[in-house]
Amino acid sequence: MSRLLCLLIFPLVFISSLPAQDKKPEPKKEPPPKLLYAVPLVAEPGKKQKLALRGKSLAMVKEVKVSGSEDAKLKFLGAKAVGVPGNYPADRVGDSEVEIELELPKDTKPGAVKLTAVSASGESNAYTLLVRDELPTVAEKEDNGGFDTAQAIPLPCAVEGTIKSERDVDVFKFEGKKGDKVKIEVQASRFGSPVDGFLTLYDSDRKVIDSSDDVTGSSDPVLTVALPKDGTYFIALIDAHDLGGPNFGYRLVVK
Repeated sequence: MSRLLCLLIFPLVFISSLPAQDKKPEPKKEPPPKLLYAVPLVAEPGKKQKLALRGKSLAMVKEVKVSGSEDAKLKFLGAKAVGVPGNYPADRVGDSEVEIELELPKDTKPGAVKLTAVSASGESNAYTLLVRDELPTVAEKEDNGGFDTAQAIPLPCAVEGTIKSERDVDVFKFEGKKGDKVKIEVQASRFGSPVDGFLTLYDSDRKVIDSSDDVTGSSDPVLTVALPKDGTYFIALIDAHDLGGPNFGYRLVVK
């Protein structure tokens, strides 16, 4: 009996001592897509426009869904990988993009429209699109990089602009009266834009009245100021890290 048991055990020991066959590594699973921001950053209701949605793992996206507006019309145009500047974080600027054509109804409310990208790896986050509201819109115009070339704007308004290059400064001016309460707000980071804004308000003598970097929970600065005197005031907006480029869009609300 003992000899028979040894004969049965020996082959099992021999087999277990053999080197395991090399297993082929499983193919790397592509992560689900991630939407960061839109270019241009602001969508206009009642108008058909092309948008590039920047993000991560978007090159294989085959569909984009829109929600929050029953009558919105969306056409998928394509997806591709895109270059990332060497010193820029891909998690901030994106390494791929999806191009769509979008038409929103004229009565679309800000904060309502969400976009979701779909690939074989799954669905992306629901990205909230920045939609124009009732404020008058002003397009930023270069060269507005200093006090002497500051772009004049009315109050209230919303400036749609771009930090177009590294160390770019956008300067705007408006007329105010003593005691007027003015709120200046950047809409960028909370809508995924790579802009990390820094705001400074100057008086007519070019002296700093106040400045703002991050506010609680957001990299978008906000200033609320009671103007100290009648006269011209200057608003300077920069990226806090001196980064910039054609995708560094922002909406500057002054009211």
